[in-house]
Amino acid sequence: MQSEQLSEQKLYAWGSAECDQFLAKDEDDEEMYEVKRPYQIKELNNLSITQVACGGMHALILTSQGKVYSFGCDDKGVLGRPKIEGQDARVPALITDLPPVDMIACGSSHSIAANSNGLVYFWGFYANTHGPIGEPVQKPKKMDNITEGIKKILCGQNHTMVLLESQKLLTWGDAETLVIGRKSETRRSIIQNLNPQPIKMKKPILNIFTGASHAFVKVQMKENKVGIFGWGLNNYGQLGIGNQENQQLPVLIEFFDNIDVIDMVGGEHHSIALDSEGNLYSFGRHDDGQLGLGEEINEQLKEQAQKQLEEEIQSQKQNESNKKKISKKNKQQGELFEIQKSDKVIGYEFITIPQMIKDIPKMQSIQSSMHFNFAISQQGQIFSWGNGQSFVLGTRNENSQFKPKDITSIFKNEKLLQISLGASHVIAYTSTDQNYNTQKVDESIIKIQDQKTKIKKPRRSNSREGSKEKSLSMKRSEQKFDESLIPVKDLKID
Repeated sequence: MQSEQLSEQKLYAWGSAECDQFLAKDEDDEEMYEVKRPYQIKELNNLSITQVACGGMHALILTSQGKVYSFGCDDKGVLGRPKIEGQDARVPALITDLPPVDMIACGSSHSIAANSNGLVYFWGFYANTHGPIGEPVQKPKKMDNITEGIKKILCGQNHTMVLLESQKLLTWGDAETLVIGRKSETRRSIIQNLNPQPIKMKKPILNIFTGASHAFVKVQMKENKVGIFGWGLNNYGQLGIGNQENQQLPVLIEFFDNIDVIDMVGGEHHSIALDSEGNLYSFGRHDDGQLGLGEEINEQLKEQAQKQLEEEIQSQKQNESNKKKISKKNKQQGELFEIQKSDKVIGYEFITIPQMIKDIPKMQSIQSSMHFNFAISQQGQIFSWGNGQSFVLGTRNENSQFKPKDITSIFKNEKLLQISLGASHVIAYTSTDQNYNTQKVDESIIKIQDQKTKIKKPRRSNSREGSKEKSLSMKRSEQKFDESLIPVKDLKID
């Protein structure tokens, strides 16, 4: 059994600490709420870290012994541990109600932990435009309906994805954003979507990727080919399908037909793809440099959009002339509404077809948050770009970067092992040993835990009263489904 101690590793945080994301103090022991450079979190010194995962305002740390530590804004159980008097939630602490796991993921206000043998635990809550969905889960809760092996878990802003060993995909969470990739059986409630269900896709799924409210899969196609499919919100072209139509079911992204995509990440309205040769492709919103394509492209898009807008306004005026006369005031308001509507639809600070990010080195990994990104080159260089608010880019200023900027010097003589991005903060861990590689979770611990778990089988209740109470509870939790978010046509894949 491998040791938990490893002195070469260091854990860092920077960005905003205003919402209790982490605890940082200056030389005078005064708390800092905006941290411009990596601040070392020493509470987990000498632990062998395997993975870091950032949520909206919290974070999880997984060690090689399968233990999970949490810290950050303790909103409705998102940290998965009880509140203890005198204990600062901003300081990492062990989640004691969780068995050994080898995978973690965080959403905006929820967390997932799992092991590859089929155990999945959830805590926190999902939310939609009406607020939290259902009751928050204060400590890790086992998802009993997942029983087979697991390859990968991911969280978006308010959804979860689990790729099974059988190459099937389970999704659950907020149905309003369409990202769970299936129709609701009923439109009177969305509570049912908190239960894992398979996405309707017959093709074998090789890999899964996600943004805040959109998702992608890599699937096995005919003749030994692969395809990239996407679905969810697409209001800024973040699916890369050449339009802005939201998709409730997966649709093929034709641009990647002859490109070997190995990873994809996404923010609120943008996406980044990495191919096997180390090239990056970006698409979606670019108003703060999220795509890394430079500022000049926005000017070109603006000129094209203005031309389209003028044509649409002229068309609207011609249509208006064919209608009955209305008051001058109402007419002006009507035209203004159409202009605003057209401007939103056309836009100019987004791109709906993937574009290669040029003049950068070959990359090995990518990370995205709501409006900014990080990438590590094959030579170990660190790049950041996008919205620089709260000093998240590591440039020590809040300027947006429209092209990837080399910030390798942010870690002096240390190798960046992994980085994870929150809404407005960053968590990373490094090693002083340039040859060190991240350790995996000790498999023997996972196997022992699985054997213990199999002995404990859930008891079935024959009580009619219990079923009746469950039914009443479901009815009390019903929420109205926003039908306006359903696209005109649903796409189905055989």
